[in-house]
Amino acid sequence: MQKMNGEAATTPTSPLDSSAGHGAEATTGAGNVGIEGGTAEECSATLVLHVTHNKVIATATLNMGSTKIAQRVLERRKGNRSGWVLTKGSEEFDQDRDWISAELAELADRLPFPFELANMLPGRRASTGSVAQAAQEVANG
Repeated sequence: MQKMNGEAATTPTSPLDSSAGHGAEATTGAGNVGIEGGTAEECSATLVLHVTHNKVIATATLNMGSTKIAQRVLERRKGNRSGWVLTKGSEEFDQDRDWISAELAELADRLPFPFELANMLPGRRASTGSVAQAAQEVANG
């Protein structure tokens, strides 16, 4: 983790020339504040749910200098079988806690599966009319 001491590193600026005018101020590079010995990108944790009629992709990304990604892909069962089946990844993000952090894994596992949203979306073979009808139903709430 980064040590917070309240001091911001700055980069040298070129001297002001006479055309800068009275009261001109020098600017510094904002991207150089952060981890000692170089520039720091913003550390982040991201959860993304990509939902289609027949597939749900849940992606947890942790960026702490290097990017670590855990992903689960669930697909709607084909044929006359109902339900969803895991086709990629582990059953729970908790199994990836050593990779993406315990905190991010716990949060990702608390996300509810978007059954209603997936069921509301028209399938790939839907007619233009059924897509328009679904859009109208969404617009009307």
